[in-house]
Amino acid sequence: MNYDEGAMLDELESLKGQQVEVVYNALIYRGELAGASEDEVYLKTAMDWVTLPMEGITQIRKAETP
Repeated sequence: MNYDEGAMLDELESLKGQQVEVVYNALIYRGELAGASEDEVYLKTAMDWVTLPMEGITQIRKAETP
């Protein structure tokens, strides 16, 4: 998903509770999408909780299962 702010929160809501990959400043974070606000995305990763600012996110996609 590439970002158009109007549709973004609806798309994120549809991915809530699913395993996702978030591209943030050229790094890929993987985890369960716990939620999102207009400013941040909240992930539950294997190690800990991660909060990422929206401004550095270039893509969020459903994680492919191995």
